[in-house]
Amino acid sequence: MIPQLLVFQDFHIGGASAPEWNQRYLQMSPGVMRSALHEWSAGDVHVFGKWMSGRVVQQGGLPRGQLCFALLGKDAAGALRVQGREFRLGDLLILRGGQEFEFQRPAGVELLSVTFGAESFSEFLEASLAPEEARRAMAGDVVRPEAAALRDLHRMVRLQLSAGVARSPGELMQAVTRVLARSARVAPQRASSIAAARIVKECQQIASTETREDPLRIEELCVRLRTSRRTLQSSFNIVTGSSPVAYLRNLRLNAVRRRLMTTPAGELSVSSAATEAGFDHLGHFAGSYKTLFGESPSRTARVAAPRGKRRAALAR
Repeated sequence: MIPQLLVFQDFHIGGASAPEWNQRYLQMSPGVMRSALHEWSAGDVHVFGKWMSGRVVQQGGLPRGQLCFALLGKDAAGALRVQGREFRLGDLLILRGGQEFEFQRPAGVELLSVTFGAESFSEFLEASLAPEEARRAMAGDVVRPEAAALRDLHRMVRLQLSAGVARSPGELMQAVTRVLARSARVAPQRASSIAAARIVKECQQIASTETREDPLRIEELCVRLRTSRRTLQSSFNIVTGSSPVAYLRNLRLNAVRRRLMTTPAGELSVSSAATEAGFDHLGHFAGSYKTLFGESPSRTARVAAPRGKRRAALAR
């Protein structure tokens, strides 16, 4: 496959470029979001590079039977967090098939990844008599390789995504194996960081699973999580770079935009979508929506109605 560059002005559309990952992107930075995706694939080997202009929560799941190794393309203004833990330049992330993930991506972060068929990679480790250090590193989720080994992999991925000479799947597997063989497990997170990630995750679960007309209030969350307002505020600032009020409001705004983009205008009005998400003041809602997404809700692109329904509407 010839490497291709896809540039998306709407990162929701960019997220649909790999449907098997079942990804969802939640915008947290105000303004029009931009993203760029570089991709190369051959058989069950895929190489990706994705950059996003603003802060985003990326959720999804690696398809079963695959194995993904990811690294940062360059340093970012703030730490990227994977499942709540810090992931920095110099780390290597290991995702396994069937595993769901959530990335808190700071603005401007670029993530590079190489994905193999899990069985193919396992067979390669066996056939190449990979060092025991590589096998031990595979037991972790985040490892810290020697800088030189990771630079070699970084360079190879860049070349694979450029117009330069492409490496074979075997060469890519060999490069990843060298990185694993020269890796150490990343030190455990501090207890405060683990607690902060847990609080944010529980708040997200409450907000996303409960159906109610009014949005959750901070005081109610503190009572339900048995934590103080100060701890709640601090946890959100550590993990999301935002206050709980702003973060949870943005989650609801993203839910409205997703509903609008996936529902024909004739089946769902803007006011109905906003009300369903707990926005009872449409003027305030429209202002917050435009600030976050850089467009009015009435300007958001809507999916077309099925042909049969369009005919029925015209006949009325």
